[in-house]
Amino acid sequence: MARRWRLIVLAVGVAIVAGLLLFWFRYVEPIRSHSRWYGRVRADIMELAHKRPTEVSKGEWEFVVGWTINLHGNCGSIWSAVEPGWRDGFADELERRLAGPITLADIEWVWDEYVRHTTYGPTYSER
Repeated sequence: MARRWRLIVLAVGVAIVAGLLLFWFRYVEPIRSHSRWYGRVRADIMELAHKRPTEVSKGEWEFVVGWTINLHGNCGSIWSAVEPGWRDGFADELERRLAGPITLADIEWVWDEYVRHTTYGPTYSER
């Protein structure tokens, strides 16, 4: 009888551990990974504010950077609404672009990427 209880306790323990691992890798880790990406990209977008092209007025630059910050917040904040395979490549390319001179084409590129790779990007961009 004691052996039977040990097997039951072992089976329940294995099931609990398996459930916790499943929960971690299905929900917790993707959310943590997305949170790191979100903060990285937000910091990069905020850096745009200090990289105004000379041919763009201060007011226009504040406008486009402000709306790009809103785009990221509204379309990039939910982990399940962003393609996971796209995130790191996008962040790397944005940082590569930030290393050189910035133009309005770079802002358009950010918007185009959100349209193609986020759930809410297309409807947000239409507005």
